[in-house]
Amino acid sequence: MRLETSQSRVIPIDADLDLTNMELPKDLNKQFLKDYPNIELRTSESVAYNCHGLTFASRRCWISKNSILNVIIEDDKYIEIAMTDVKPGDIVIYFSDKGDFNHSGVVTEYKPMYASPRIFSKWGNAGEFIHGLTDCPQLYGPHTKFYRCIL
Repeated sequence: MRLETSQSRVIPIDADLDLTNMELPKDLNKQFLKDYPNIELRTSESVAYNCHGLTFASRRCWISKNSILNVIIEDDKYIEIAMTDVKPGDIVIYFSDKGDFNHSGVVTEYKPMYASPRIFSKWGNAGEFIHGLTDCPQLYGPHTKFYRCIL
């Protein structure tokens, strides 16, 4: 499979993983639901794609190279927006203290009266979850930015 940005730059993907869905531990989702009681399970466990593959490639692959996310954001005309301007369909990227892209997801809902938007994202080899902005594993990073595609 070949994946490109809107400017025809190739997006390196990881499509052939050693682990198959049959080899996945079947308790990943259960553990997350236990650890984060306010989240909602959306899909079963899968190794077919990761969070960036969900957010930027319609669940087709793993995108694991940090540097390519900057290329996708630039080429596909994403602009950074304030959380107060977020609408369903916008994306969120979680960053480490060093600025690494650790996680991404799609905004499903945001109303100004809420403390933060609702997100759906893929959690590693587990499934997709609907969750609050900070109601997810801390390893994703303490910093977030929101983006909207203006293509």
